[in-house]
Amino acid sequence: MNILRISTRIYPDVGGPAKQVRILSEFLSNNNFSSFNITCLPKNKYNIKKEKINNNFIIYYLPLHAPGINLSVFRYLGFFIKYLIYGLFKSIKIHRKYRVDIIHAHTPPPTGFIAYIMSKIFRIPYFYTIHGLDYPLFNLDIKTVVKNSKKTFTITRKIENYLKYNFKLNNINWFYNGIETSKYFHINTIEQKEHIIEQLKLNSIIKRNDFIIIYIGYMIFQQKVKGMIDFLHGFNLFLKDLDENERRRIKLLYIGEGKYSSNLERKISEFNLKNNTFILGKRKEIKEILAITDLLALTSYIEGFPNVILEAMASKVPCLGTNVGEIKFIIGETGYIVEPGDIKNIKNILQKYINSLNLNQYELMNKALFRVRKLFDIKIIGKKLLNEYIKLKMNV
Repeated sequence: MNILRISTRIYPDVGGPAKQVRILSEFLSNNNFSSFNITCLPKNKYNIKKEKINNNFIIYYLPLHAPGINLSVFRYLGFFIKYLIYGLFKSIKIHRKYRVDIIHAHTPPPTGFIAYIMSKIFRIPYFYTIHGLDYPLFNLDIKTVVKNSKKTFTITRKIENYLKYNFKLNNINWFYNGIETSKYFHINTIEQKEHIIEQLKLNSIIKRNDFIIIYIGYMIFQQKVKGMIDFLHGFNLFLKDLDENERRRIKLLYIGEGKYSSNLERKISEFNLKNNTFILGKRKEIKEILAITDLLALTSYIEGFPNVILEAMASKVPCLGTNVGEIKFIIGETGYIVEPGDIKNIKNILQKYINSLNLNQYELMNKALFRVRKLFDIKIIGKKLLNEYIKLKMNV
């Protein structure tokens, strides 16, 4: 079966949706489905027209980059029109060459509009995945693309319920994100930890006996950085109750970059946490960093179905997250949940976790790995999606 997948980004371009597009496409290609992907050029890449990942997975790059945030209306409309034209012509070309059976588009627009037009011209059925509600032309997208899709998937129940209640749509289904859990690991010995620290060139800030907390997130949104600062507040209160020797071995690493990183840097300086807290910027070695991590924090105000928590759990890392999006559902009983902005509870949980470390950490580590493998492994999520494709094809 030939699937045409349309998105504005694909990994290694940034963003959770870009990762999911890549993971799902790779799974399809490894299960005898052909995946033809249309997307924008990755950041800082130019003049790439096509990339063959394997015999069943080809990425076609349109000659433009996905827009960033705070784009003016005119610039966004310019991108929308260009993507629509380039994407539609490329879709027609792919269909004429390979005969597409199903189209699967991912927000943001204009991906879904291309799927809608292709369905009208060639009668190709399409699925649509909505990764969030904060994108331009939302109402038009819902009333045109979602309404006419065979099925629209949402990454959170909140989005599913919103669309069903406000737009009276019945073709909406909540669909989990997936992860290839076998690609992640955790250190077994202190020597392994020391070796990875050396590999990562973090010797100057981390020692082999340090307790490591990480916070991974893009710093391009004020709300994201606000959540990072909340955790920093709680972390600062927690450190104040420790003696000097204990305090010295607790390290908090922020991984990410963006224009609001300076807000976080100022708070680190204000709290005098330069010996305990470090901003590492963008790092490619996320798997290795997770392998030596003791706790992951994600205290955001807005999230959907964050991949970073799936990645941490697959690395046997317990998580502390806020009760937003599907974080509580993902973590279950394998970590800790606080309400957004609850700095006092962040501090209390850190105290509780450190004080019961020897009793609690290994139990939570194993629970996290078991849960992510049971519910969110790509073999499970991918099979569900394949069944949706097969069912649709049989009913066309």
